This record gives sequence, structure tokens and C-alpha cells, in this order.
Amino acid sequence: MPTKPAVEKPDSRPRVGKVILRSSTSPLNLGIGAAAATLAIGLGSAPLAALGVLAYGALVAYDTFNPTFWKKVYAPPEPKRLRLPEPKAVDDPGTRSALVQIIATKAELERVLEETPPEVQAALATTLSSLGEISNQAARLIQRAEDIARHLGTVNESALIADAAQLEKRAAATKDPTAKQGFIEAKAARDDELRTIGELRAAKDRIDANLMHLVAVLGGLPTKVVHMRALDSAAADKLSGDVNAELEAIASELETSEEVMKSLGEVVR
Repeated sequence: MPTKPAVEKPDSRPRVGKVILRSSTSPLNLGIGAAAATLAIGLGSAPLAALGVLAYGALVAYDTFNPTFWKKVYAPPEPKRLRLPEPKAVDDPGTRSALVQIIATKAELERVLEETPPEVQAALATTLSSLGEISNQAARLIQRAEDIARHLGTVNESALIADAAQLEKRAAATKDPTAKQGFIEAKAARDDELRTIGELRAAKDRIDANLMHLVAVLGGLPTKVVHMRALDSAAADKLSGDVNAELEAIASELETSEEVMKSLGEVVR
């Protein structure tokens, strides 16, 4: 049996050409080169023009041999940040309730932080930085929860169950082998649809539980910040560590819910 030719994988190794292109077209380097050229033309100075060309070339060369610039060129794109939706845009009552409470807690936390000394805010730096990603995860889950709720609202599960039972009876009653097979396959398709509906309901329950857990943890943050203001630095650092651990656990739960949703696939609007 002839062997299939090996499929060549695209070469994804970093290339200097891409780095040079990015550096040569960067706004900063182009701006310096253009400024030098404009000044040289205005003054009619060839040495100044040459100096501008040398400066532009030096900047490109510096970037080309700068590991930090290579990392910037080949860094993966930042994931898209989502904003929490307006509550009026969310139809599902449970999801909307969680969203309203998250928004209210964020507003209260901002108010408390405005009254918090800089040294306490510094102790909360890790906590505050993680809240952005948690909010992003919550926004994605709220969007998915709303998709599921909207889809399930269009499903007549009782009718599907009755249809599956009727197909089973028809398969048992018919004597024709081809018809029997057709009824069996139709019932299997209905059973698969019902199974998927059950999985979607379970996923919605998990999202609701995670969101309510998030609401409970976020709801306690303003009080904990005020508590930290009354403690000495060592005790405040310990409390900050406890809060960070709570938020890390929440972030892990939200990420797990997202993975569950990915495994089920996006719900068609």
C-alpha cells in the first residue's frame, strides 16, 4: 500500500524579517525619521538628513537585537475584554439578579476604595488586578447563561418526550423492517435531543451557582477592605492573602464553567 506523503507543518519559528518590519513601521521610529527629514528639508541640510537616516536605522537595529521587542512582536494577542451587560438586556431572572448584585458590589467597592489609604490599597494590588479578569469571565458566563435560557425557553420538552414514546410504539408495531429501522433512528434522534437539553439545564444550573458564589464573595469585599483599614500592616497582609485565595478559587470555578460550555458548544441564538 503506497504511503501518504507527509504533510509539512507551517514553520512558526520567529523570523527576524517580521521583527525588522514591525520596528521599521512603528509609529515612534517613523515619527523620529519623519521629523528629522522635515527639519533637514526645511534647513536644506544634507548632514542633518543623513543624521536622521542614521538615527532611524539605529532605532530599527536596537529593536532587532532587543529580546523584549521580539517578545512583543510574537506575543499572543490579548483576549478580548467583555463589559458586563446592562441588566435590562438580560431576560433570564436568575442571571439578571446575579448581574445586578455584581454591578452594585463593584460600585460599593469603588466607593470604599476612594476612602482607603494608599498603603492599604497597595496591599490589595493583587486582589484588585484579579477582579478585572474575574469580571471578564463573569461577563462571558452571563452571556452564555442568557443564550441557554433563551434557547430552553423555545423548547417544548413534554412534546419531545411524547414524540419519542410514540416513535417507540410505532417501531414496535410495524412489521416492515425498513420502517422499523426508520422509527428507531427517529427515536434515537429525539433521545439525543432530550439528552442535550438535560446537559444544557445542568450547565445553566452550574453557571447560576458560580455566579451566586461570586456575588457572595464580592459582596463581602467592601467590608473586608474596611476591616483592613483598622488592622496593622501584618494583619492586613494576612487578610489580603485570604481574600486573594478566595478570588483565585472563584476564578477557577468560573473557568471550569467556561470549559463545560465549550464542550457543549455554543447555543444557536
